[in-house]
Parts: sequence; structure tokens; C-alpha cells
Amino acid sequence: MWRASLCLAALLSAASARVTSTQAPSRQPARDTPAATGGSGVIRGRIVDAATGRGLPRAEMRAGPNALQFPNRIVMSDGDGRYEITGLPAGTYVINAFKANYVNTSWGAERVQGPGKRIPLAESQVLEKIDLAMSRSGAITGKIVDEFGDPVTDVFVTAMHYQYVQGSRRLTQNGRGGSTNDLGEFRIYGLTPGQYFVSATLRNFNGMIGADTTDRSGYAPTFYPGTGNVADAQRLTIAPGQTAPGINVSLLPIQAAKVSGIALDADGKPMGGTMLNAMQRVGAAMVGSTASAIRPDGKFTLTLTPGDYVLRVFAPGGGDGAFTELTVNGSDIDDLQLVAAKPSTIRGRVAFTASATSTDPPKPTAFDLGAVRDWAIGQQVRSPAKIQEDGTFEISLQPGHVLIRGALAGAQPPPPAQGVPAPTWRLSRVIVNDIDVSDSGIDVPANGAIENVVVEMTNRSNEASGRVTDGDGKTVRDCFVIVFAQDPAHWTVQTRQLSVARPGLDDLFHMRLLAGDYYAVAMSDVETNAWTDPDFLSLARERATKFSIADGEKKTIDLPLSAAPVF
Repeated sequence: MWRASLCLAALLSAASARVTSTQAPSRQPARDTPAATGGSGVIRGRIVDAATGRGLPRAEMRAGPNALQFPNRIVMSDGDGRYEITGLPAGTYVINAFKANYVNTSWGAERVQGPGKRIPLAESQVLEKIDLAMSRSGAITGKIVDEFGDPVTDVFVTAMHYQYVQGSRRLTQNGRGGSTNDLGEFRIYGLTPGQYFVSATLRNFNGMIGADTTDRSGYAPTFYPGTGNVADAQRLTIAPGQTAPGINVSLLPIQAAKVSGIALDADGKPMGGTMLNAMQRVGAAMVGSTASAIRPDGKFTLTLTPGDYVLRVFAPGGGDGAFTELTVNGSDIDDLQLVAAKPSTIRGRVAFTASATSTDPPKPTAFDLGAVRDWAIGQQVRSPAKIQEDGTFEISLQPGHVLIRGALAGAQPPPPAQGVPAPTWRLSRVIVNDIDVSDSGIDVPANGAIENVVVEMTNRSNEASGRVTDGDGKTVRDCFVIVFAQDPAHWTVQTRQLSVARPGLDDLFHMRLLAGDYYAVAMSDVETNAWTDPDFLSLARERATKFSIADGEKKTIDLPLSAAPVF
């Protein structure tokens, strides 16, 4: 059935985009309010169920300039699945469809959830028959039982799959997970096609989490069909619209451990009268969260099953709390100290490079500046700066390794698919004690301060552009061009030496880059955020083209189309 659905989707997506000068029909679908303005172009079509051909009402239709950008026009389909997006300026658009219980779909995609084809639209042009077919999302159903075969209620069950998150492939939650009912039954729905692991976690076994008890029996987070190790778990392949029934899991009985300790504020005083939150982590997802009261003397006791946890103490009155990651292996943990840290501080000033092309730069307060750190569950990733009129700034943050990143607040230059991005102010360098720490970062000490940080902004740009061709020498528009630094030291999540674009109306891709040495590669289909993974870039460079670009230089790099690397 799902193959038939894909065939119908392909036929509808491949339907010709007929250009006419006709007026819109009298019956128009509901559209967003206020009405979109800024152009006179129109895109209209119909959205249907891929399996039945029935028009889908109230599907959210989005027209965006680029698959990598947020959409700029949104309407809802009418009762027959017809939609019309008006007020579009000339440009290149991707049409995306969203509806509950269906897989997100892009016009012209060659696979389910694949990247859509871009549609060139001239001023005042009307494009008709931009039709899409949506496949229903998948589901997994089953039952959770204990070691005696009895159903277990209040078990959190979720489907997990690997995707790129902040520079690596991590196990993350997909679809709508939920708790088992009184019969131990569960249903996970809203699944996109792919491979999944089913994870079951008893959130609060017999009220033990947060309780001081002599009963140490519990259940470990369990993957289908009945293992605590994801490496031994069975993958389930879910096709569009498929429901996988009978996925029954027997929870693994395990000896729990008692975790006890004390929570102290930054002055060493007990943090009594507050709460301790224990969140259990599986991969990059949290599968359970339980709060427990801390006694007036600051002491606490938890009974936890083996696993990885994030423990956070919320300070009274919203003050600074304490945070730690904890691995429980079955043995008791005594005298654990959770100590709140006073915020550290980064102070400095905003400056402009001598090579900036404007004699009238924006006010320093017009910039959005902040310190960012590697992503971790339960931690604040970005700490914003408070910038004064004289350009001085201060960032209050927790200690650790951070990078300073900044841009002109609210700046939204035209995306690469539309042509050359408009010049805008961006980060040039971060200087601490005459050392460039733009990409090496700053180590912020606990209860300390980093002073005299100079953040240089520039609107000087270096332009790279080129054409992508396939094996027959034909120009390719529907592809991704990835440009990244030759030096692997810059293959980080927050690197400034990475750019991703797609060719535009002129059949060229356009990028603005910092001066440096780069690789460039063009691929027809790339998983979102794969370019943040050093392992992906290591394989991609084998088929990439080397080039260098100097300050103020414009360079042309023509690229052959390559297949994405396979792990």
C-alpha cells in the first residue's frame, strides 16, 4: 500500500506547473490574516491524501524562499484541499504541507520527507497545479508488562531514532509518545517513515523516586524486545501510514540505588525548602522527570534505577540553582553535593573592523550578542549580552567553555537561493589579551570574570559563487552546496567557517565567507544538519573541491554533483 502511495505522490508532485495570466477563481481557500503583502505573484494547487486521492482540508501550506529558511507565507487549504498563496514577490519558493497525522511533504520531493524542488516565480506570475500528496504518518502499538506478565500502568513509552543534533548523531524522540493505560497498553503515533527503537521507562515505580525506602526493587529503562542496551535493541522500520502492532515489552527488573546528599547555595548554606528535579536521559532525550522536596537542612534522598540522570535544584525565589549530571550503576551514592554557583561575568566592548565598508555603522545596541556553549540536556546554551550605548557589554553566565557569537539584531538577508545575500554586519573576530579566540573560545572560571573582551563586527564580505552540474553536464538547481573549512579544528557546531546554500534563479549558488581555505561539495540530498558532524565532513571532503578566498575577493567555483556519504 505504501508503495502505491509513493507512486501517487510522485505523479502529483511531477505535475507541470502551468503558467497563466488568469484571475483567481471566485472560490478561494481560507488564508492567513493579515493577508501577505510585498508582491503580486500567486501559487495555487491542491493537497490530497496519497492513498485515497481525497482532498485534505485545513492542511497548512507554506511558501518559503529556501528549504533552509523559515517560510514567509502560510495559508490553510479549503474543504476540497485547494489552496492559494498570494502576495508573493518574485523569487524562488519551496512549497511545504503540514497536517496532523500526516508526514510533512514538500512539492517535488523524490522521497518521503525529501527536499522539495524549488519553483521560480516572476513578478505578477500565477502558477497553478502545484499539487501535493500527503502520506499518513505511522504508529506503534503494544503492551508493557512486568516480569510476572502483569500489565504496568504509567510507563512512558516513546519511539526513538538517530538524527543529527549539535554535531553528532544522537538518539532522539519522534512522534507522540505517552503513558500506558490501566491495561498496560500504549500507542505511539505521528511517526515519520524510518527506523525506530521503542523505549519504555516506568516514571515512578511504587512511589520510590524521591522516597527514603528500604525497598530497592525497580525497573530499568527497557528497549524492545526486552533489553537495557540500545545496541541489543531491535529496530522497527515504519513505512508511510503503517501501524506496527503487538510491540510488547517486558520491563527489566533491577536493583535500585539510594542516592543521598546535600544541596548548598553559593555561600555554602543549605538550600532547604526547595525542590530537586531528577530527569532520566536516554540518548539525547529525557524519558522521565520527577521532583522531590529537599529537607530544611538541605539534605535529600532519592532511590533511582541504574541509568544517566540530570539533577537540578531550583533555588528559592528564582535564584541560581545547582546542576549536575549523574550516572547510577546500581551501587548506593552517599554524600553527593549539589552546590549552586554564582554567575561568572564576561565584560568587553563592541568594535568595528578597519576594513568595514560603511562609515556609519549601526549603534552597538543594535547587535544581538551572546556566549554559547555546547548543547547539553538541562543547561542553558546561550547567555545573552547586555550592551550599553557606548558599546560596552556584560554577559552573566555559568562557568565553562563558551564561544562569543553575534549578529545584527533582526537582520534577515535574502537567502542564498534568491541570489547574492545582501551585505550585513556580522562577527569578524573576538580578541582577548591580543589573542584571537573567535573559534577557540573562552574558558570562564567559576565565580570569576573575563575582562577586556573585544568583539569586532564587520560588513566586509568575500563572495563565492558557482554552478553545479551532473554527470551529463546539465546544470542542477535542486541540490545543496556545502562549504566548510579545510582545517578540521573548525568543524564545530558554532563554526563561522561553514555555509550551506542552494542554486538560485540564475542557476548559481551564492555565499558570503570569511577569508580562508575551504572545501566545497554539492550533493542532491543531505540529511538536515549532517554538515555539523565532523565524521560527515571527513567523508565529504574526499569528493570536495579545495579553494581559498582572500579578504574582499570574489571567486567562482563550479562543482560536480556528488552523492552524500554513507556511514
